[in-house]
Amino acid sequence: MSSGPDPDIALAAVLPPELRELLRGRVLRVGQAVWGGRPGRHLAARAGSGDVFRGHRPYVAGDDLRRLDWRAAARDDRFVLRQHDAEDVLSAVFLLDGSGGMSYGTGPERKSTYAAALVAGLASLGARQGDRLGLASGGAGGVELQQVRPQGGARRLLALAEALARPPAGNCPWPRLVGAVGPQLPRRSLVVLVSDFLDPCSEGHVAGDMPEEPGLPAAEAGLLDELAALAGRGHAVVLLQVLHRDELEFPWSGRELLRLEDVRGARPEVEGLGASLRAAYLQRLRAYLAGFAGGCLARGLVCHRVVTDTPVTAAFLGLLRALQGEPALEEARA
Repeated sequence: MSSGPDPDIALAAVLPPELRELLRGRVLRVGQAVWGGRPGRHLAARAGSGDVFRGHRPYVAGDDLRRLDWRAAARDDRFVLRQHDAEDVLSAVFLLDGSGGMSYGTGPERKSTYAAALVAGLASLGARQGDRLGLASGGAGGVELQQVRPQGGARRLLALAEALARPPAGNCPWPRLVGAVGPQLPRRSLVVLVSDFLDPCSEGHVAGDMPEEPGLPAAEAGLLDELAALAGRGHAVVLLQVLHRDELEFPWSGRELLRLEDVRGARPEVEGLGASLRAAYLQRLRAYLAGFAGGCLARGLVCHRVVTDTPVTAAFLGLLRALQGEPALEEARA
């Protein structure tokens, strides 16, 4: 009798062999305490029976005598108990940009392909550790929330692998996606948003009378404020920004006539000579990227930028460090 599709086979379609090999012996860690409700591999926001010493508390009648610190009792002439931090499972929720904007590039340097590899790597590590996984996406089908509540097991890993393999199309309504996911997050979740974050609020999100920050449009500032509110409720929020080198350098610098189309269908076409378009584009892009990164930093959000011509193994190791609280923002070459 068939047991259904194999999630490992499904993941293999989006997980490059070199990254699959890199995962051997590695673990997924986050930089803040979690609240998973059952034993796992992550530092918990409560006392328990883990390996990390947390401190002492006075002995109370009925406490487990095996936890008494006899050396401290002899030194201070009072009974105290050793407390340790517990280790819980992690609830990790991936918010995926399934829009046509992620379709740029070819082969392994295609943005959606590169992003899928990184997310698949994280999902593989999390599933192997017994962590719970959730996902939601935005694209041609609108906002999809069917799998947003984190769960463990092979079926959830399979659903995530299938979502990562879906061709990108349409537009991702980021403000609506974040607003819909927020109320469904378990306590102290890891929330990883995966996108190029170029014009993420083009659907028409209005941020009211909020003044613009340098290089950061008001609508994008409003989106970051929504994410900061999630972080304020105890969630770890990481923005994985996936860019193609062409987007950073605009290599069309000659006098050929260009017609640039927004594949998401959100903006009108732009037409002009490559040489005349390049300078204005790069100026606006660099101001925006600096403003977006600065906006994340000011709100306590982790913005980790990767470029798809970077070896995926190196990008993945950098992402693991970012999740542990060591963000490293990739800078565009001049």
